[in-house]
Amino acid sequence: MAGATALAMVLAGCGGTRDKQQVPVDSLVGQSVAQVEGKMPRDSSMVSYDLSKPVTGAEPTYGVSGDADHVDWFVVAVCANTKNVGDDTRLAVGVLNADAYSKDVARQAKSRAYNRYLTECK
Repeated sequence: MAGATALAMVLAGCGGTRDKQQVPVDSLVGQSVAQVEGKMPRDSSMVSYDLSKPVTGAEPTYGVSGDADHVDWFVVAVCANTKNVGDDTRLAVGVLNADAYSKDVARQAKSRAYNRYLTECK
């Protein structure tokens, strides 16, 4: 995974209270990691990569502080084995801290510019 941080947090069975939602995977871009976790069914899994280095040049810090609250991290890249978050979805997301999440970053994220940093998107 060129440029992406090796630190990844895997959340297997991280599902919220809802099961088998038909939420489009692409709609997760721009949402906080906490929001995405709440949409994941029990039989799904998610791996998260801190894309700070390739996107902004900053050192990665996602998961370093042990902070269980993911409201300050936003999805800027997403790939999955399904079109909708639902049955047996395996989701890969690239995340960026809210401090670095600008309008320009949001625009590029919506156009899938950062998906290239996730090997799961290839």
